Amino acid sequence: MKQYFILILYLLCGLSACAQPTLEQTGSIYYAYPTPAGVYTPVPEGYTPFYISHYGRHGSRWMTDDKRYTEIISVFDSLYQCSGLTPLGIDVRERLHKVWEDARGRSGSITPLGERQQGEIAERMYRNFPQVFENEAYIDARSSTSLRCAISMSYFMRRLKELNPTLRTDQRAYNRYMDYIAYTSPEGEIFSSETKPAPWRRSFREFERKNVQPERLLASLFVNPDAITRRDAFMRGMYWITADMQNVDIDVSLYDIFEYEELVGIWKTVNARMYVCNANAPLNEGLMPDCAIPLLSNILESAEAAIKDGTPASHLRFGHDTHLIRLLALMQVEGCNNRESDMEKFHLAWQDYRVAPMGGNLQIIFFRNNEDDILVKFLLNENEVNLPIESSTNPYYSWKVVKAFLGEQVKHGMS
Repeated sequence: MKQYFILILYLLCGLSACAQPTLEQTGSIYYAYPTPAGVYTPVPEGYTPFYISHYGRHGSRWMTDDKRYTEIISVFDSLYQCSGLTPLGIDVRERLHKVWEDARGRSGSITPLGERQQGEIAERMYRNFPQVFENEAYIDARSSTSLRCAISMSYFMRRLKELNPTLRTDQRAYNRYMDYIAYTSPEGEIFSSETKPAPWRRSFREFERKNVQPERLLASLFVNPDAITRRDAFMRGMYWITADMQNVDIDVSLYDIFEYEELVGIWKTVNARMYVCNANAPLNEGLMPDCAIPLLSNILESAEAAIKDGTPASHLRFGHDTHLIRLLALMQVEGCNNRESDMEKFHLAWQDYRVAPMGGNLQIIFFRNNEDDILVKFLLNENEVNLPIESSTNPYYSWKVVKAFLGEQVKHGMS
């Protein structure tokens, strides 16, 4: 009995620890790609990998607009001129100018870290499944028209070619591929829009007011904190700059100006918005996961064609966090399709940093035996994950069963 209670206590402590993000993880979708565990279940005897289907988010980037830096720095600069900064505020201003000098003119672009991430993911894929990339294997790669996605594809493919110069590759970033790589339905656009707020935004605004508490931070930086207008927006702006520092190669950090609970509070609001606008939140009634139907259809059709024709050896797709999140929710990948109605508990049911960090990716690995039986397994950010399907060889699933299951998700979403 004593051992039983010790076990329960251990499990509860473990769950509590999992619910507490690290400083970097409080950065939400700015969380830099974590090193995968690299521990995999042995492949069932007689099966060999022969095909990979992939969807990956671009690598680490600078923030998406110069204004997101300059609007914050201008506050510090104007108050500095009239001695309105505290000693900490003066120090933070200096750090922000270093950040801006690094980011100036690069907003939205992939950083050197993001470039390395893509090369490293490609190399691990090559090393883990070498049979897929043997001899003159053909690799088909497609990207969103976003430059950071196209460059991510380029670095990924360049590393594969370095590892095997005889690979035959085709990589494109045409607008025609956006219909599945980065599709959002008109209804989805309206639901997630901030300019024409859907009804769910009312409760979300209240949730933001509760969790974004700027008073202590402002008082630590400014002699007269009341001089700051749009105080919540200012704190969120500082939060995003702070979070993005893990994605760049400069020795600057701003974590020290925040208390941990302040970061967690802001992260909860970002996580809630990402959950409602992309994942399996009851509030969107399946509308947002269904935006991934064209992408899942492309994955299924491409896999069937590759199995039938014996080529290409891989289909690689490079896109964005929102579309990866929706795909994983539609597919009901473990931990990615949880349903929770209470906004106060969204962060316990679903965590954006775990699902779609910078460089986040889904890999579907196909294995075949001499009897032409096909198994597949799923890697989320290069870690094994499950589908809600019975399998005697879990996490390896019969492709016939998986194809039928995923086909039902497509059919159900279109009905």
